Amino acid sequence: IDEEHKTTQNLLKTKAFTVALADKEHMDVADFFGIATGNKMNDKFERTGYTAVKSEFVNAPIIDEFPVVMECELAEVSETESFYCIVGKIINTAAEERVLSENGKVDPSKLQALIFDQFQHGYYVSGEQVGKAWNAGASLMKK
Repeated sequence: IDEEHKTTQNLLKTKAFTVALADKEHMDVADFFGIATGNKMNDKFERTGYTAVKSEFVNAPIIDEFPVVMECELAEVSETESFYCIVGKIINTAAEERVLSENGKVDPSKLQALIFDQFQHGYYVSGEQVGKAWNAGASLMKK
């Protein structure tokens, strides 16, 4: 996230932020939030009809309509010549029941989270499992 963004300025003041995972259903608003700057447009939420509510766990707003949100405390800001990075400690994760698996965890196939492709300037949807973590490369451990 760029240090000039209104979001960055706000989270540096409050030492907290939230990360909402947008899904296919909310692509248009997620894209709008990404291209419209709060530095020049103070009615972003009014334009979308979406709702910002205060988190119970951190001093930051939650976008009520997105299916998954991670509520974070600011842990570190790292800046070099080539990047500006904000690191957070996740304090709470909230998810709508419709995106949970039988074991109560977020299910990527139900969530259909947006994936941004910088190369094609497109949005894609997650969901297809193509392997098992900590298993797909296990055979190479035996060599």
